[in-house]
Amino acid sequence: MRWSQNDLDQFVDEKQYIDTLFIPLIPIHTSGDDKMVSSAFQHELNNLFSKIIEEQFKGRIVLAPTYNYIGENVENEKERLNQWIDSFSEQSFKYIFLFSFDRNWRKEEKELKGELLWFPGLRKGDLQSTETQSFVKEQAREIVEIIKETWE
Repeated sequence: MRWSQNDLDQFVDEKQYIDTLFIPLIPIHTSGDDKMVSSAFQHELNNLFSKIIEEQFKGRIVLAPTYNYIGENVENEKERLNQWIDSFSEQSFKYIFLFSFDRNWRKEEKELKGELLWFPGLRKGDLQSTETQSFVKEQAREIVEIIKETWE
């Protein structure tokens, strides 16, 4: 389920069946043209993964709005992200997954109130290329399996 009025109306009616929240974590880099372009690609790639996961588990997962943050200093973001998670936890979510390509979150993983799904991502490329599509499908399969194992 997406963060849209129609999907959230359905969520409200069927909360007892929807126990999982999926939060994409996306950095925004503005220091330098290369970093800005790379972070834009990461944003697009993360959105593609999030869409695949949401479609795979529609009716069981709510796809939260993207959690955006500036730069690479996730240590300063950890408290704000945990507050965000706390606000969602007031709902019926038993499982909260945080999805990112930013390896810096791994250092803070133990202090996060959700389960981090970190994968090394591509730095730039063409989302329509065969190579990128193959990468996305393979990594999405891995994410699906991790989520299913957590539910068991």
